[in-house]
Amino acid sequence: MSGHHATGARPALALGIPDFVMEATAPLQCRESPDAWFVEGLRQSDAEALCEGCSFLDVCEAFALERPELFGVWGGTTRRERERLRRTRAAA
Repeated sequence: MSGHHATGARPALALGIPDFVMEATAPLQCRESPDAWFVEGLRQSDAEALCEGCSFLDVCEAFALERPELFGVWGGTTRRERERLRRTRAAA
């Protein structure tokens, strides 16, 4: 193929799915049952529990911190926690 996507196909990142998730060979809970990661009002402790033990925790959090538009749990953080982390880093 010449680098064009099939008609109607969208790159995974356009769907909000980073390459490290799509290319992981190990099973990832967020890939197996993604609905649990996109619950409004989830507590930070619940977000941390969802991602506990994931080998992509740090890279996933960094990915989300760079993208304020993302919704849901990323790298064990809620949207509210990521907003707080961004403010803290900006003030430092």
